[in-house]
Amino acid sequence: MNEKIFAGRPFRGLALSAVGLLMLGTASAQITERKSIDVEQRVDAFDNTTFCTAYLSDGRVFALRDIPVAEISNIRQLAFNPTGSSMALLREKKNIRIYSNQTYNRRLFELKEKRKGLAEKPYPVAMCYSPDARTFVVANTAGELVAYDTREYQPQAYLQGEAPASVVAMSGNNYFVVAGCGRVVDVWNYQTKKLRTSLSLTGNVVDVAFSNDASLLAVTTDDQRLTLFDTRTWKETEAYANLGGPLRSPSFHPEGKYIGVVKADSSIVVVNLKNHAVEQTLGGQQGVVKSGFFINRQTSDVFLLSNRAESVVFWDANGLNPFYGKLLNAEVDAKMNEWVKMMQGESMEEYAIRVNDETRLKQQQLFAQEVATEMAGDRISIENPFVGDYDASSSMLNIGFNTMPSIELEVPAGEVSDFQDVSDLSFENAVYTLNDEDEFVLAYVEVRNETTDKVYIYDNIGRTKLTAMEADENFVPLEVMQLASREEVQLKEIKEAVVEEKKQDKLITENTQIDVRTEVVPGVDADGNRILNYKVGYQYEVINKEFSAKEDFPSGGYDIERSNAAMSLMKIVKEAFEGDFAKYLSEGKQVKVIITGSADASPIRGRIAYRGQYGEFVDEPYYKDGNLDNITVTKASGITTNEQLALLRAAGVKNYIEANVSTLRNTQNEYEYHVEVAKERGGEFRKINVEFLIMDAFPVE
Repeated sequence: MNEKIFAGRPFRGLALSAVGLLMLGTASAQITERKSIDVEQRVDAFDNTTFCTAYLSDGRVFALRDIPVAEISNIRQLAFNPTGSSMALLREKKNIRIYSNQTYNRRLFELKEKRKGLAEKPYPVAMCYSPDARTFVVANTAGELVAYDTREYQPQAYLQGEAPASVVAMSGNNYFVVAGCGRVVDVWNYQTKKLRTSLSLTGNVVDVAFSNDASLLAVTTDDQRLTLFDTRTWKETEAYANLGGPLRSPSFHPEGKYIGVVKADSSIVVVNLKNHAVEQTLGGQQGVVKSGFFINRQTSDVFLLSNRAESVVFWDANGLNPFYGKLLNAEVDAKMNEWVKMMQGESMEEYAIRVNDETRLKQQQLFAQEVATEMAGDRISIENPFVGDYDASSSMLNIGFNTMPSIELEVPAGEVSDFQDVSDLSFENAVYTLNDEDEFVLAYVEVRNETTDKVYIYDNIGRTKLTAMEADENFVPLEVMQLASREEVQLKEIKEAVVEEKKQDKLITENTQIDVRTEVVPGVDADGNRILNYKVGYQYEVINKEFSAKEDFPSGGYDIERSNAAMSLMKIVKEAFEGDFAKYLSEGKQVKVIITGSADASPIRGRIAYRGQYGEFVDEPYYKDGNLDNITVTKASGITTNEQLALLRAAGVKNYIEANVSTLRNTQNEYEYHVEVAKERGGEFRKINVEFLIMDAFPVE
């Protein structure tokens, strides 16, 4: 068996890597148990990040292998900081304390009530972190939701509810905070700090959870129901009332196709949200208090974490079928974004004939069929086709499959006897689509009877009426896509001018390759309105390592002003955003800036001094290989790892933008750091990628 190992790491001997304990093989089907870790105490609750797990037992908190985290007792709730740096511990009528996950019994913060003149001191009753680890939300006995930053744990907002909440959750897009109390879930717009709506349930709220893309909210109630709400409209989309027992701990699969829920503390039920059927039940468990899906973004492996009375259980969830529709849409969108661009040498008249609303609709369907067919592969060969009933009145013969919907072939009555043995049939030139249940459906196939050499054609493509794309929530008007295409050309002209100038100044050569691109990304705002966001990306790399030290960062370097390639990229950003793109950067406009810094695998021997010009980073949230993690770089610590070096290269970009790009000084900017460390050595792996997502950039009719 092809074994895979997660490269987890212990935190100074304390919190053992959750996934690093697994020896993972290829899953055969659905969800299978991979590892059960026994513990000495009963598991009363647990929480985890991608690489760390901790659990509560009898009011005490332990890492795996029964390693105590802190000396305090009587703990009622545990919440992991999603970066894995720390955990919040809640005790009845006590202040919440934040403890390090790296050093035993190291208290980092205590959330004390500092307001004066309160009639009664409020105490915490529920808590949660935002998925990006930037916000910590506490529900208290005064019915408030108090939002703290996670740098110094200072209160940033107070949301006054009607009564103390029993559960709270925050959406991954930071639009919403929800609080469950009794038979009501209050939904707060976190951007405006106002109550958006209140959801009425049929029973008392037990647990709540958002999907990873924040499009759905799941609520379990004590009347044995699992209810889903669309977060755009806050309308109920589905209610599962027949799962057969008390339900708790809903958890969405990272890709959004499935949801898991604990039933009667003895099983985990996994529901397929596309066909609304139970996909799998993991029975025979005892003392289950929680279950949750999580993903390693570096490898795309998906797992389910749960517990039994005295063990923590890791399940391999890679056997679940992918969310084919999501994969297909992403591929089709990428193809359409290229197709809509004017081709080299194409005249305006030729372009207008090739690209219009009618041809766009047909091309999108062709791409969808092409991608679906490629994804389906030789599906018929594993579907065990069989000959079904014959309808003499319509001369239609049914051909069935193991899981795919059946098809009907027009066969004259005199030829039906030729279909007695399915082994005589061959299926050629198959074309597939996906239906609403995310299942592959034959759209076209030629069925050849090998005995008679006659061919019977099933063609559902010709019978399918093209529908208006405007009905699609992800529809982007053609004129907007064309505008972005034209502006990408303008952006490339700015790039070429800057590159030529830098070459003339002998700062870079043709070995510095700079790429710019634009894309329109559909979305919704916190009020549920459709919006069109504008993604503008800049990237460079020095393709010849012999030139990297001169044109880019030197080995061990992080100062952006010492990289001619990085400074060339920054000049392009400045000229574009202070020029033609300035019209999108009005005051107060929300802009998300994703900066990726890279480093090669050259070892750092000793310590590189850090002057602190980009600030101090302590347990800073950042993404490494797609996974949220934490990193510390200070003047005192210096630089000892390539991850720190790559982060500072990204921080230099942020510093330049804040100091030099005037149009971004009045916008609401959210920065996100990503780090990539190559497995190979060489200066060509030191590069910068910066992506701007300008929210609500275009009007939507």
